[in-house]
Amino acid sequence: MAGNKITEEFHERKLLVVEGKDDRNFLEKLIDHLNIQGTEIRDVEGKDNFNVVLPDLSLIENFPNLSHFAVIRDKNGDDAFKSICNILKEKMGFSNIPNENGKFVPGTPSMGIFIMPGETVKGSKLEDLCLKTVEDHPAMQCVKEFESCFKKLDNPPKNISKAKALAFLAAQPDSPATVGLGAQKKYWNLNSPALDELKQFLNHLR
Repeated sequence: MAGNKITEEFHERKLLVVEGKDDRNFLEKLIDHLNIQGTEIRDVEGKDNFNVVLPDLSLIENFPNLSHFAVIRDKNGDDAFKSICNILKEKMGFSNIPNENGKFVPGTPSMGIFIMPGETVKGSKLEDLCLKTVEDHPAMQCVKEFESCFKKLDNPPKNISKAKALAFLAAQPDSPATVGLGAQKKYWNLNSPALDELKQFLNHLR
């Protein structure tokens, strides 16, 4: 898969746009795990940038050659699904907008939106989905004890899910510093049923 040079021409006919580098690293590993070919992933470096970057992508010369165009972002913050739909419709002029999370609609290109962690997993971000995949891992007991401890602090972590995910990774043999690198090192269980909803979405890119 190509890198994240956001303004260069596309190297594949299927494009997946994600929120940040962690998402890109995680999804690259999952797509490889699913043996899905011909998909390019680019990240917008933060959810606040979708509003600008998505319209810019549509101006790239070979954008009309895309067969699939998908967006994945966290639920965290604003009404994420509605926000992406508005950008696709109002700023990019698409009429084939999905009316439901996790779905693709036909068109040129076929359009899909997935808001993490999906409808079947509690939480609001990628970290919640990753943690769900390892809920039966022995290291999760350490995470629970850590969570119990830091919640008693005067100034506990603001992002509880991220703190827990990094605590889990810190307990692994080669402790990666980010959730995305954790996927690259196979510390998240990519065979977990927790990923079924996301996998069903990604399978549209075959």
